[in-house]
Amino acid sequence: MFKGLRKSVTEKANEQLGKARLAAQRKQFKEASSFAEQAIEILKGEEDRRKLDLARALYYEYLGNLSIKENKALESANYLGRSGGFYLRLSMDSELQRVHEKQAKILLVIARQVMKEKKFVEAASFFERAAMSFQRIGNTAEELDCKAKSYISRAAAEKTISGRKGFLKKAVELIGEKGSDEPIIQAHLAYYNGLFIEDEKTELALKYYTVALQNYQLSGAVGRVEEIKKKINRLTKLL
Repeated sequence: MFKGLRKSVTEKANEQLGKARLAAQRKQFKEASSFAEQAIEILKGEEDRRKLDLARALYYEYLGNLSIKENKALESANYLGRSGGFYLRLSMDSELQRVHEKQAKILLVIARQVMKEKKFVEAASFFERAAMSFQRIGNTAEELDCKAKSYISRAAAEKTISGRKGFLKKAVELIGEKGSDEPIIQAHLAYYNGLFIEDEKTELALKYYTVALQNYQLSGAVGRVEEIKKKINRLTKLL
């Protein structure tokens, strides 16, 4: 007597999304994205736009996670950005926070790597993109640091001393005008002040780096602490 009953479009889509979420929990992102893609196909042409947007948000998030596993950082950042666009439209704040936080960290890794390769203009662009992602999740300290690093990168690309000084000054002004008692912000401000003057005023730069070191230690920024210690040792030998 139930032979004529059929699943609705929504039920079929929900079934595929359920499979997608289960696969994602198992870190099987290729399968998860495939199930989400099937849900998208089912929902195309239907009036349930929220459900379709959700399927697309999950689809791109899973593709982003898959790209991370495959060491395709830039591809991952782009997929996560597209996912975030749909979560934003759906007003799904925790999901939006999740994908943008992951995207920001990936973009920061890319920026640092490109910087090491001395592709300074390209690095600046990635630092700026990372700053935007950190801004979206309300991480002010990382946002400011990424913006400052974009200026540092552009300074490194400059061929003239005056050009380099101009960008370093912008980094200092950026951190300074925001103002904050947070140790990490105070550390960044002192650090970039030191960078700005270390070529001409070594002794004063050492004072800035000492303040930076203390505040980086307070904030638990282990990597930056080691970097500052090396700078202090190098500059001390010059006096």
